[in-house]
Amino acid sequence: MGCAGRLSRDIVVWSIMHPILVQLPSKVLFVAALVLAVVSFVRHQVQRRRNPKLPASSTPLLLVAGAWALLGLRGGTWIPHAGVFGKPWLPVPIFSYGVMLATGFVAGWFVAMRLAHKDGIRNEDAGAIYMWTAVWSIVGARLLYVITQFQEFSSPVDIVLLNKGGLVAYGGMLGGFAASWYGCHRRKIPLLRWADASAPSVVLGTAITRVGCLFFGCDYGKVSYVPWAIRFPKDAPAWKDHVYSMHALAPDSAWSLPVHPTQIYETLTGLALFGLLMYLRRVRKFSGEVFLGWVLGYGIMRPIIEIYRGDDDRGSVGTLSTSQFIGLSSVVAGLGLLVYLVKRYRADPAAARLWEIPLPAQAKAEPESNQRSRRRRKGR
Repeated sequence: MGCAGRLSRDIVVWSIMHPILVQLPSKVLFVAALVLAVVSFVRHQVQRRRNPKLPASSTPLLLVAGAWALLGLRGGTWIPHAGVFGKPWLPVPIFSYGVMLATGFVAGWFVAMRLAHKDGIRNEDAGAIYMWTAVWSIVGARLLYVITQFQEFSSPVDIVLLNKGGLVAYGGMLGGFAASWYGCHRRKIPLLRWADASAPSVVLGTAITRVGCLFFGCDYGKVSYVPWAIRFPKDAPAWKDHVYSMHALAPDSAWSLPVHPTQIYETLTGLALFGLLMYLRRVRKFSGEVFLGWVLGYGIMRPIIEIYRGDDDRGSVGTLSTSQFIGLSSVVAGLGLLVYLVKRYRADPAAARLWEIPLPAQAKAEPESNQRSRRRRKGR
């Protein structure tokens, strides 16, 4: 488990915490971005000579913008001049949380695309909806953190710097849900049809991302002496809390007090829900059943895990934390939706099984023989 040893009461000392996995040389990245921009531009011009109707590519411009950002943020100036290249630049840190967040999105992409294809959603539609959902999930996660911890931000610029502060999972889920609704609405795809395909990817991504929280040391638990409790090293968020806020440790302490590994609780919950949702997809009777499995399952488990959280920067609604309030509210809303969907299924079972009904755009292109075959399968 990546342990350095054991202390009294069999408490694990956690030594795998690595907030920054690697530091990349920013000058090398700057040159690489410019070279790729030139190559991309030349390649696209050659393609446009062969096909004049090919739309202009934004890739070269994005690469140049990335190089300029490196110049300003790591090189110390936004105006290029000879002197800036003769001095050292700050390296680009690759944070463990960001790596695991990206890994969660990639893993979720493959799951969502595979399940969406099985449910009759075109790859191009599923891909577009997923990408915008991923973008707005990050925006929503950041906005909810800013709302609950606005006192931490002294400048509007700090809001977009993700290394200052953090993200709130439920904010990401709400932002992603709004983006999914809009994407499905534009493409005339029933939302519940997409929700049943994307819900497993959400819980899998959450499980993977929480490993990043463990590496980073955030979202730690309350002080506990259970056999599986863990300690974090000096300068970790838990250590700072125990030294400066609780005054329970001396400043020269090498380790924090033992705490609940709430990040591991979240990961195990996500993996368990992923298995449950994949099972529900095999036995579901109506569309929305898999989505409700996520809403109700996470809505019940997250408030329970919150009881064991030790970090205070989570916001509150009365006596509940923000995530507890949203989780319990989602359970109430989910139960109401469950009652509605069950009634609709009993009234018209075929109409409630949206994954068996061809989408309008695909029904036009689908051969009549395939449509007859699909109708026969639906009637069984």
